[in-house]
Amino acid sequence: SPSLAGFRLDTFSAIKPRVTHSPSSDSDIWDKSVTFLEDRYISQAVLYLQVSALQEPHNMVTIAEYRLPEARAGTPMYFDFPRPIQSRRVSFKLLGVVTAFADEPSEPDDSGLRAPLVATGLSLSNRIKLYYYCDPSELGKWASLSAV
Repeated sequence: SPSLAGFRLDTFSAIKPRVTHSPSSDSDIWDKSVTFLEDRYISQAVLYLQVSALQEPHNMVTIAEYRLPEARAGTPMYFDFPRPIQSRRVSFKLLGVVTAFADEPSEPDDSGLRAPLVATGLSLSNRIKLYYYCDPSELGKWASLSAV
């Protein structure tokens, strides 16, 4: 089989909740130095995807980590591996501030159930497709490669 060249990830449907900040009542809201200082300490929620591959004899080796950019839900993003990979197993692990993301708000829910710790929209299930590069003469000879 051909060596793996990279993967396609369909962007997540989870959204980042809007950050709200209420300044202390004793501060001047027009004071630029206070606003600047507060902005410096609010960090963006960033997600990374760590890719590992099974290498002989039975060790998982980290191939690369990719910072995921913000994009509209369902947008395909392509990532090349640093080198071609020949492996029977490739694993993908989502890292970063996953708790800062939430699912798209739906109708108000009066059931009293708490929201899950991790948004279901961050699931990697059926979002990743592996790809390889080949000569034009080999097109269609290999089955589609996918990840679950």
